Amino acid sequence: MFKLIIVIFSFTILIYSIAFAQVKPLEQNQQIQQDSLVIEEQSVDSISTDDSSDLTIWNKVCPVMGNKVDVDGPTVEYNGKLYGFCCPGCDAKFEKNPEKYSKNLSDDGTRFIGRK
Repeated sequence: MFKLIIVIFSFTILIYSIAFAQVKPLEQNQQIQQDSLVIEEQSVDSISTDDSSDLTIWNKVCPVMGNKVDVDGPTVEYNGKLYGFCCPGCDAKFEKNPEKYSKNLSDDGTRFIGRK
C-alpha cells in the first residue's frame, strides 16, 4: 500500500512539473514580444521626430505637376532637401525618378520650369 501511494505521488509531481514547465516559457515569450514592441515603437518615434524637425519643405510648386504644394501633403527627402507635392500620386512618381523631376523646379523652388 505504501509503495502505491509513493508511485501515485511521484506520478502526480511528474505531471505537474511537465504542465508548469510548458506554461513558463510561453509567459517568457510573451514578455519578450512585448519588450521588443516597446523598443520598436521607441525607435520609430525617434526616427519620425528627427526627420520632421530637421527639414522643412523648400519648394513652393510641385516638381511633378507644377501645382501649388499642399503643406499637409506628402513629402520626400532628396539630396538634403524636403520636397513637397500637390497630391499623393506625385510623391510616388518623384521617388521613381527624382533626378528628372527635381530639374523641373527653379533654383529657389518657386517656379515650375519643366514640361507638364
